[in-house]
Amino acid sequence: MSEQFSAQQREGLFYPEEAIRRGLEGEALVLLMLDESGQVVAARIEESSGHPLLDEAALRAVRRLRSLPADAPTESLLPVRFRLD
Repeated sequence: MSEQFSAQQREGLFYPEEAIRRGLEGEALVLLMLDESGQVVAARIEESSGHPLLDEAALRAVRRLRSLPADAPTESLLPVRFRLD
């Protein structure tokens, strides 16, 4: 999963430019729901980052994930961190 997030970051898809300009940081906890083949079928914010812009970016990022291992749990909590270096 982290490789897929890294690829999104390199493509500028993960951390919104507006959030970077505004210096927003945070962590959103996202609940992923997977089907039997490991495809993400739903996602929702379980704990907000404190910034709607980052929460929406976290949801977009996890919805772009390709298939996860078929033996992955049908529901998983995924922390999505937004940190400026």
